[in-house]
Amino acid sequence: MLKKLSDSKNNTMKKNSVLLLLLVLNYFNTFSQKEYAFGKPTAEELALKTYKLDSTANAVVLFESANTTFSVGNHHIMVNTSFYKKIKIFNKEGFKHASFAIPLYNDRDNEEYVKDIQGITHNSLSKTILKKSQIFEKRVNDRWREVKFTMPNLKEGSVIEVMYTIKTPFKFNLTGWEFQSDIPKKYSQFSALIPGNYIYNRSLTGYLKLNVNDARIVKRCFSVPGFATSSDCEKLVYAMENIPAFEEEEYMTARENFLSRIKFELSKTVWFDGTKRKYTSTWKAVDKEFKTDKNIGGQFRKSSFFKNKIPTEITLLNSDLEKAKAIYTFIQNHYTWNKKYSIFKNVNIKKAYENRVGNVGEINISLINALKFAGLKTELVLISTRNNGFPTKLHPIISNFNYVIAKVNIGDSYYFLDATNKLLPFGMLPFRCLNHYGRAMDFKNESYWIDIVPSKKSKTKLYTSLTLNEDGTITGKLRKVKFWHDALNRREAIENYSEDDIISDFEDNYDNLEVVNYTIENKTDIDKPLIETFEILIDDINDTETYFLNPYFGERFTKNPFNQKNRLYPVDFGYPRTYSANIVLHIPESYKIHSFPEPKSVVLPESGGSYKFLTNSSNNSLILSSTVKINKPTFFNFEYQPLKEFFKIIVNTQKTPIEIKKL
Repeated sequence: MLKKLSDSKNNTMKKNSVLLLLLVLNYFNTFSQKEYAFGKPTAEELALKTYKLDSTANAVVLFESANTTFSVGNHHIMVNTSFYKKIKIFNKEGFKHASFAIPLYNDRDNEEYVKDIQGITHNSLSKTILKKSQIFEKRVNDRWREVKFTMPNLKEGSVIEVMYTIKTPFKFNLTGWEFQSDIPKKYSQFSALIPGNYIYNRSLTGYLKLNVNDARIVKRCFSVPGFATSSDCEKLVYAMENIPAFEEEEYMTARENFLSRIKFELSKTVWFDGTKRKYTSTWKAVDKEFKTDKNIGGQFRKSSFFKNKIPTEITLLNSDLEKAKAIYTFIQNHYTWNKKYSIFKNVNIKKAYENRVGNVGEINISLINALKFAGLKTELVLISTRNNGFPTKLHPIISNFNYVIAKVNIGDSYYFLDATNKLLPFGMLPFRCLNHYGRAMDFKNESYWIDIVPSKKSKTKLYTSLTLNEDGTITGKLRKVKFWHDALNRREAIENYSEDDIISDFEDNYDNLEVVNYTIENKTDIDKPLIETFEILIDDINDTETYFLNPYFGERFTKNPFNQKNRLYPVDFGYPRTYSANIVLHIPESYKIHSFPEPKSVVLPESGGSYKFLTNSSNNSLILSSTVKINKPTFFNFEYQPLKEFFKIIVNTQKTPIEIKKL
């Protein structure tokens, strides 16, 4: 009995040992990244006709990976990243995913290069090898080159494989990884073996979750000749599977804000001899650095340059607000923007002033200096434009910013200013700048984050009065009044148009419509609303017993901008907006209004917006009143379904015409 117990105990210990070993092996198998077999697609992959998770896809990434390691060579520490990608091409529309462009960076002393490019196109039982003669390199500019190639012998149903290695001496921004692209992916993986000498900040953007998120320490994996000690390394594996294609929709900021990807930024280095160097700074240190920088701080201190430039009548104005407006208009009219965004280099206020042409930095820092010279407290605000992505608030990453604006403080109020556009009213920023927040600094006090909030709502008002005459013609008057961004958009659209051009453009959108008279008010007076009045004649409705009239004349939603079943990222309108229409239709006794849209009233949750459509009819007239309000610039993904239904109701109501029958 004791023996059996002992035997049982031994057996249990053996079983437990085996179980422990299996668990350990399972851990390392789970941790280790998936591997690929280059040149050996499966029969299932070759026979695949569609991707079951997205039957509309023109192509799908079957497997892709990137593996980064560090090595020593040519007196440099090199970062080597080996890439592999296998793609199934379903149709000719998917052929574009068989073209590759590899960007390579260089400075004055060092350069990146690509090696070991290999590619195979598989078609059923045949395969075509990518030749070296099909690979091309071109110089993009003094800092970038590009290696390009397209896979050969493409057919519908091809499976392509590509692999190559990029070697770079630039360790400041470790190659990150985009898990998501504009086609779906079955599996995407990034792995790295990073020496402990290099400490990186890392961040995962996007709404998709990692299926593999593992890290472990590998002992003494990295050494450099001349140093006796070795460094431990961090082994990372990040992976996602069944990744949907990224689809851009209406009203969103830069795709980089929402694309699922991993980013690395070098924080500091710790060398074998104990030497440390920090790369991630603090805002206090950045403020100090900018103060002495020749492009930002150096130009910021040149307010005295405008001593003899600002007209005397402006400096004598008593009101600070009027003085600020006058200086803004002076700078705005003096410069022409060259469409360049330079703020950290090539900023020369004196040269730009003389040439009357400048980049964003030159124009808006000139504005700041001119306001400061007039005794107005003015700060510089670093921002990132909407198409450039959000700047991170975790720590200073100066490359996140690509634009600069002014913030002038008057009494208890402040105004954001951008003088690059001659059609921008005082206190209004262009749409590209409405990207939530920026970093304000005056180089005397500590800089701080500030929200970029539009100061006014944009509005469009339509007033329509129409009369159906006994002879079947319709005569009437349309009055369109636009405020703030709506006015700016219209002014930009017709800036170089004559009145005849505007009339022709309007008439081209309608059959049998003639503009009898047209007037425009405040076309160049940008601080006032833009007002356009059209007197119209619609002819030839006598030829039909029933006539359909849509009375919005271009001021309506023709389609729902939100058509996805679900949405992962916010809806970003940029600014609040209101659209209203008041329509009056008079008819003679020989006609009858047979039908018209039904009244509607819809309110978005949390006072996000509203839609009211009211009607009032009699035998001889019909009055329609429509008001659409979007009360906030941003709606989050959990607010998407109500917003989608909201616009569906608006579109369906506004596309429903007034039906008029001849008695």
